[in-house]
Formats: sequence, C-alpha cells, structure tokens
Amino acid sequence: MVLRVRSLTSLAVALAAGLWVALPSARAADTVYEYRIEHPTYGNIGTYTNIVRDLGDHAEVDTELHVAVKLLGVVVHRENAKRAEIWQGDRLMRFDSDTETNGTAVKVHGEAQGDSFILKTPDGTLTAPERVHPSNPWRAKVLDTDVMMSTKSGRLDNVKVTDLGLEQVKFDGKEMHLKRFDIVGSKRQSVWFDDRGTPVAFRTIEDNTPIDFVLKPSQVGSAQN
Repeated sequence: MVLRVRSLTSLAVALAAGLWVALPSARAADTVYEYRIEHPTYGNIGTYTNIVRDLGDHAEVDTELHVAVKLLGVVVHRENAKRAEIWQGDRLMRFDSDTETNGTAVKVHGEAQGDSFILKTPDGTLTAPERVHPSNPWRAKVLDTDVMMSTKSGRLDNVKVTDLGLEQVKFDGKEMHLKRFDIVGSKRQSVWFDDRGTPVAFRTIEDNTPIDFVLKPSQVGSAQN
C-alpha cells in the first residue's frame, strides 16, 4: 500500500547524522524556499525546504524533507530527509544526505576530487564527472548539466535538459507566466522559474503519477499574471 509513493522524492530528496535535528536557523542573508508537496490522490503529503546561503562564488544549501502519506487516517508511507550541498561557482564540491523511509536509513556522501566527483552510496563508490549536479533545483544553474545524481540514493542519470520558455500555468489557483525546463533521463521532471529566477514549482513523475512541489504563495514574489 505504498501506492506509488515509494520513490516520490527522487527529484528533490535528502543529511547529517543525528537525524531529524532542525535545519540551521536561517540568517538575515539566507534565502528560504518552503514548498508544499502535492499528490493527486492523497493531497498535501508534506513539506520540502531549501535554505540557501549565497556568498558570491561560494554557496551552501541545506535541505529538509518531511512526508507522511495517510490512508483513512493511517500513515502508510513516511519519509524524512536532511541534506547539505557546498558549491564553488557552478561546481558541486561536497554533498551529504541522510534519508529515512519507513524506518530504513540511506546515507550518501560525495566530494569533488580533481576532475571527478566521488560518491559513497548504498550501491558502493561511484565516480561521477565534475559537472554532475544533484536533483535539487534551488537555482536555474543546477539544470546546466547532462549528468544528475539522485539526492536520495546517489545514483547517476544521464539527462537532457530543455528550456521550453514561458508558459501560463496555475499553482494554488493562481495563473502565472513562468519559465519551464524539462529534465528527461530515466524519468521525466519539470521545473518552473519566475522572472527573478525563483524556483516557483517543480514536478517529478513517479509511476506515471505527478508529484508537485509548490512554493508557498507568500514567497512567489514577482511571478504575476
């Protein structure tokens, strides 16, 4: 009865030992993106938060995920995750994640080494090209790659990213003109940005079911009709 939700966090999913300690408190210079996770059958199933510290050519991103899928009031799927990314310019320098799904823990660690990115995953040690990016669309530059890693498992995927330009979409009952990117690899994903580069929403298709991550309305800013 996990009902098509066993891997719903693959676009955006997982950090730190001592699981479920709160994210570092956001500082004045931090940008916080809080998303509601929407399932077409089960409705609002959780939250996803990115805290971004942009320090010029250096950036740090902390992420937290909480999912609870209920059927007749009973939780049939629970997933919690924490992760951290460190960037130097457009290159990922370090990645850490911890995910706990229905009591099972998965840990991933990665570091840039020379012209490679070395990942320690449940499937063993993987060597990715230096251009690898995690599937966490906190800015448009993250999509400037042809190799993505799962933030949950560390698995690598060759992808094609297509800029589809502006389109009119509706989130939270509000019509908006947003720039859409499609990411196609072993699965299909989409991301929508407003004219300030804010990631307003992203979607991953799991078992033919679209799972939407939608930014809280108060944070959408200049994404207008």
